[in-house]
Amino acid sequence: MAQARETQAAEEALYTREEEQGIRHHWVMGSMAASLTILILCMLLFVCGVTTYYYLSLRAELTDRAALAVEYLTKYARDDQEAIRLGAESYVADYPDRDRLELQYLDAGGSLLLSSSGRSMDGIPQGSDIPDALEDADRAAWHGRDRDTGETVMAATVPFVAADGSVSGMIRCVSSLRATNVQIVKLSGIAIFVCALVLLLVYLSNRRSLRAMMVPIRQINDTAQLIAEGLYGVHIDPVYPDEIGELCRTLNDMSDAISRSEKLKNDFISSVSHELRTPLTAIGGWGETLLAGGAGESEETRRGLTIITSEAGRLARMVEELLDFSRMESGHLAMRMERIDFTPDIEDVVFMYMDSIRREGIILEYDEADELPEIIGDRNRLRQVFLNLLDNAIKHGGEGKRVRVETYVDAQTLVINVRDFGAGIPADELAHVKERFYKGSSKARGSGIGLAIADEIMKLHGGRLEIQSIMGQGTVATMVLPAIIGDPDMEL
Repeated sequence: MAQARETQAAEEALYTREEEQGIRHHWVMGSMAASLTILILCMLLFVCGVTTYYYLSLRAELTDRAALAVEYLTKYARDDQEAIRLGAESYVADYPDRDRLELQYLDAGGSLLLSSSGRSMDGIPQGSDIPDALEDADRAAWHGRDRDTGETVMAATVPFVAADGSVSGMIRCVSSLRATNVQIVKLSGIAIFVCALVLLLVYLSNRRSLRAMMVPIRQINDTAQLIAEGLYGVHIDPVYPDEIGELCRTLNDMSDAISRSEKLKNDFISSVSHELRTPLTAIGGWGETLLAGGAGESEETRRGLTIITSEAGRLARMVEELLDFSRMESGHLAMRMERIDFTPDIEDVVFMYMDSIRREGIILEYDEADELPEIIGDRNRLRQVFLNLLDNAIKHGGEGKRVRVETYVDAQTLVINVRDFGAGIPADELAHVKERFYKGSSKARGSGIGLAIADEIMKLHGGRLEIQSIMGQGTVATMVLPAIIGDPDMEL
């Protein structure tokens, strides 16, 4: 037994771990994946923005320096091409920022004539900026990998444009992108570090939230397990002030409802068992007496047979009541609706009970209206409801020694009141008397489902069953049914 309990505990612990891992997996896949995707997109946008900013800034600087040189030499030489050439050679040769930038002087065909770096180059330097500047007679820029040095460089070219619109030469400013790329890489590294830090904070926050969420989940799981094992009425405590708290309150309400239903079911089984045992004992006892020949006198034999017949009828009514309850629960409580005058049925039941209860010292009074309207309903089912109310009045209000039945019309409805003058129903029980299996503090015989069936039958007729009671003054049970008034041709 101990080993079985240990095995069960191990299985429950494994299930809890698997459940937690599953929640953690979904949490990571949902929250962390989304956060990672957003951070990667932000980092890519940041890197692209920084790269674009630095490249555009460098391009503007190179273009401005080349344009400044062209403007200076053009003003200095006053459109004298030879003077421009000599001035350009001198300007390039003496360029002060040659350590950071390379300044080149190109002829009208784009060939390199002089470079501030002192290197010589035959032909046209590498880059699309030179042909673009020649073609458009305007400034142009390019960046790419230098085939000689292998470095990534950026170049800007500004042409000397003569009065006739022709290009007489060009100034080209070239810079390595190494320092710029290093700066971009540093900023990208900082961005990656910040993203990693944010992701770590999100992960730690998620772990804390997950840990906080798993505590009530385990409590809910443990409580649900206790309920599944039959320990009804257990509660989760404390109840958290959020959606999980709402789930806890719902589970607590469910536990209480199951506990009440279980108690009602047990009370019902106990009550029905007792109700069945009493007539069965009477039938069995008198049957054995008659079979043994113990009832020799005809009067005693007749008495025994009367009891057997009465108790058998009582059993039949109980079985029929249980069958009706089963049909009601499954939604198959059939009604055979027709246009009827219910007055004769009320009179039959009243006069049938009148003689039998007079022997018990109870007076049954009947106050009938002059003329009652017809109704649409199932005669047998409505008779069943009226019998149930009258039987309850006699059982529960018998100490009042008087039961009163009253019928009248009120606002196009047929009203049937059954009143007893007994002890009444306690106020805290009155709201539950029509619930299935409910018997309250009453010690009278019965299964506790009669009023539940009667209430359902009244609802199916479009009417209602009302129960009113005052302690010490008695109880009034009222059937309210839609009546046919002023429309003799009304169809079902």
